[in-house]
Amino acid sequence: MIRVYSLFNDMLPVLFFLILASVSVQSGTRTETTKKSHPGKDFVTSKADRMELLLLDRELISNLVQYTEELQSKVHVLQRFAMAMSIPLEAAKGREEEYLSNPLHSFRLIRHMHEDWRQLEKFMRQPVGQDQINFLKEKAKEFPSKEDAEDATEAIYRIVRTYDVQPAHLVEGLIDGVQYNSSISAIDCFSLGTLHFQWGEYGKAVQWLYYTFNLIEPDYYSVYEVLEFQSSEVFILLARCFLEMDLEEEARSILMAHPTLAENSEHLLNLYTNTRHVQVSEDKQPALPDEFNQICRSSHQNKPSRLHCRYNATTTPFLRLAPLQMEELSLDPYIVAYHNVLSDAEVAEVERVAEPLLVRAEFGMNMNLKYKVRTALGAWIPDYNMDVSGLPVVQRVLRRIHDMTGLIMNDHQFLQLIKYGFGGHYDLHFDFSNDSLPITQAMGDRMATVLFYLNDARHGGSTVFSRLQLKVPSERGKVLFWYNMRGETHDRDTQTIHGSCPVIDGTKTVLSCWIHELDQMFIQPTYHPATVREHFHI
Repeated sequence: MIRVYSLFNDMLPVLFFLILASVSVQSGTRTETTKKSHPGKDFVTSKADRMELLLLDRELISNLVQYTEELQSKVHVLQRFAMAMSIPLEAAKGREEEYLSNPLHSFRLIRHMHEDWRQLEKFMRQPVGQDQINFLKEKAKEFPSKEDAEDATEAIYRIVRTYDVQPAHLVEGLIDGVQYNSSISAIDCFSLGTLHFQWGEYGKAVQWLYYTFNLIEPDYYSVYEVLEFQSSEVFILLARCFLEMDLEEEARSILMAHPTLAENSEHLLNLYTNTRHVQVSEDKQPALPDEFNQICRSSHQNKPSRLHCRYNATTTPFLRLAPLQMEELSLDPYIVAYHNVLSDAEVAEVERVAEPLLVRAEFGMNMNLKYKVRTALGAWIPDYNMDVSGLPVVQRVLRRIHDMTGLIMNDHQFLQLIKYGFGGHYDLHFDFSNDSLPITQAMGDRMATVLFYLNDARHGGSTVFSRLQLKVPSERGKVLFWYNMRGETHDRDTQTIHGSCPVIDGTKTVLSCWIHELDQMFIQPTYHPATVREHFHI
């Protein structure tokens, strides 16, 4: 024991330096993420931001109505002018010489031609609805960016692919067995077809493009022209899909069916045959493997087991007074769920202090993959920019984690609040880390994970352990706890691979805590001294 304490004291300066370095890296990562994200807005994840967008849309429609009223008012004046000026001409029709013999008619004609048309020209040149145009230009600063629109399209793509939503069902608002009172437009459908094409899913793209035709409404052709949405775009993309699938005759038939493309069909076929489409690289796309998708769907039911629910009153002395309801989900690896661990007031307090810090959540240290592997907002607490009044609730959460797990929670322990919007997901992954990371070298690997569910995800958003065929719904008040490493060997347990299913309805908010090995070195075996010396070059 003396040797252990001596070794620990020798390691303290190294540990302290590496912990600070890891915090600095995390802080730098968060700063970089903030700069890259949409300034202050995340329309896919934040319902409040989408609410502002909805209210803005209403303002713009009201502004458009005012603009049309001004146009109609001007048109009405011009119509009255044309009507008034046509009265003398009708009177002169067929008897022009007699009409012009009248001095009053001649006087009126000369004065009218000299003055009235010049005044009318000035009136016609007057801008109409300039205030409404300026309002639209000003509000355009608040519009979603191209990146936001792409994120929204990819979010729907993840829902469609994970839950096997067919185009016919999405058009009717039917998703994973739930009927929603909504639909999509022809342009929405075309956007999904385009995304499937870009990602090399040509067969799926064909389905979406055919449904685009079904949704085009002839009464809105003039609107489509204003929006620069042309049927020729749909025909060309559909033909390109067939060419990529080596179905040249089908591509030719599509082009020949369009009146303006038919005469150039052979040229277009040669062009797109010789310049094949290069799909977006796979590392820029969400993985969404079938084993993950199948478990996410509502048709999947966890296998019945003989595991038990009980009250845990033994992990810490405090639990003798206030035992926690515990549900065993798996014994190998060890996974349990606790219920009603945090009060509603504590959940609200955690969200209050963490939500102002939310930025795009990164995946490890690979900033290039952050949009695809995990699509969510994240905030680390405690944080230098956090409201200091939130520190007590952070300490209470850490004490609850200690009560549930019996593991040591040190002062340098961080929590991460993660918020998923519609389509928000996390690909299958392990929680244990790479040995080369500074935080792993400083604190050891992530031996255990604690995951608090802070709200109910109304549809979707379950946590899935694919190799265990286990799905855990996101339910407010539930806490998952599992070990990422096996027993006394502390070998990494690959059975713990897990992910978060895309959220369909509402949002999903969780609070994660990863417990590291070296914090537990005095209560259970972690690294052997030789391994510690090797890691820290002692």
